[in-house]
Amino acid sequence: TLLLTTQRALALGGLAFHERIIGGQECPEDEHPWLVQLYNFEEPYCAGTLLNSDWIITAAHCYLQDEIRVKLGVHNQDVPRGDEAWRVSVGTFCYPDSASTTSSTCADHKDDIMLIKLNSSVTYNKHISPLSLPDYASPVGTYCTVMGWGSITTNTYPNVPHCVSIKMLKNHFCQDAYPWWSMTDNMFCAGFLEGEKDSCRGDSGGPLVCDGQLQGIVSLGGYPCGEPLQPGIYTKVYSYLQWIQNILDPVANSPDRSKLD
Repeated sequence: TLLLTTQRALALGGLAFHERIIGGQECPEDEHPWLVQLYNFEEPYCAGTLLNSDWIITAAHCYLQDEIRVKLGVHNQDVPRGDEAWRVSVGTFCYPDSASTTSSTCADHKDDIMLIKLNSSVTYNKHISPLSLPDYASPVGTYCTVMGWGSITTNTYPNVPHCVSIKMLKNHFCQDAYPWWSMTDNMFCAGFLEGEKDSCRGDSGGPLVCDGQLQGIVSLGGYPCGEPLQPGIYTKVYSYLQWIQNILDPVANSPDRSKLD
């Protein structure tokens, strides 16, 4: 697939889609109700974030041509809690798709952000509720939490999501680490220059949460993960805020809204 081909090409260059948490601990069980798992048939392959009862946000490189299965309200993959929910995708939108688009640009994943429309609304409960979009861009130096079910050592994948606190860095640290990659203002760099704490394989598409808001989406980083001077690259959600709002509620965000009132 395009995703696997791209992953291999990036890995050869020392850059890979990030799919695991390094140096973290198990997330508190009741403190990630927005965190969802994306499935390709029966296999979880990416994470995502619940934005409202009908929409998930994740990375564009998590795009599948077939429907994406979404599991909400999960903590331990082997221990059902009784209030989980399953949904499937009925639409995928990637920047700069519009709400009325008929041909998704997600296969290109030039901008690593994707919105998934669910086949039916989910009901909120203790373990299923949305995360707020950002109302500002967190500054360099902010400590944020990244989370996911990705592997926690080179070959170990946990049944529960792990969380780790990392620091937002100046973009030049990622540009210096990956000179063949073009950092833009729609991305940001986060981690620790000494390494040891990082996201990595299996966490792709998951949230980076700063002060209770979704600031980043797990995108790319060095491989092996958690190496010194190889912080992670995250999609900067704030850069896409207007686009997200236009997709989620195209009528309310229409420039012709005044004509409808």
